[in-house]
Amino acid sequence: YIDHLLSCILGQKKELGLQKGEYYHSSMLVTGIFNAVLPSFGLPFVTASLPHSPQFTKALTDYDKSESPPKVLKVHESRLAPLIVYTMCFLALVFPSVLEHCPVGVVNGILTFVGLQGILPFTGNQFVDRCVLLFTHPAEFPTPPPESATSSYLGLPWHRIHLYTAVQLACLAACWGMRFTGPFALAFPLVVVGFIPIRLYLLPKFFTPEELELLDSEGGEGTGKSHDDAAVDKKGTTTTMEP
Repeated sequence: YIDHLLSCILGQKKELGLQKGEYYHSSMLVTGIFNAVLPSFGLPFVTASLPHSPQFTKALTDYDKSESPPKVLKVHESRLAPLIVYTMCFLALVFPSVLEHCPVGVVNGILTFVGLQGILPFTGNQFVDRCVLLFTHPAEFPTPPPESATSSYLGLPWHRIHLYTAVQLACLAACWGMRFTGPFALAFPLVVVGFIPIRLYLLPKFFTPEELELLDSEGGEGTGKSHDDAAVDKKGTTTTMEP
């Protein structure tokens, strides 16, 4: 269910340009009903999963590739495309012999493509992008578009960006390290749950709300407020803040 929730979040990010609303709770309800009934008939559990769930949304998206990064023009939000995909999955279960005619190299190529699309730099994964910046001189950092210069994490000081990335790498190492703990490896979801108090109570002591808003956004953009706007106090006076 953690995988399902993360898939729903990453597949419905505002940066993807969806227009027909979100379905977090209804999706979890339907999945819960399926998993309560289908296993009784010997069928497997169902869940949304990564990385192909958000990639499916991107595959249905038209981009303006004249801009860098490409700008989302329209997402073809339709039930027809997923219906066709799951119908083909069903046919593969009904006629498994058909899969024997599919070359192993083709299957491995598809899985490799799906995996690389989820971790390649500058394909929508901010964490991977910031890991690349660890090996990039600050003078060579990408320049955000003028209209989002004040709402992009690239406008933050480089040492603040690297500090947040280091925290995330430490959390990733903690998850990865669980696989070497023998019988306790199955408890890795508890490690993930433990990140919640770290984010809610520990990180705010080292980062400002504005920094967390930008660095927490998967697309690297906040609400669009500038740092100066965020520094206006209740009396209407403005406090100068360094970028």
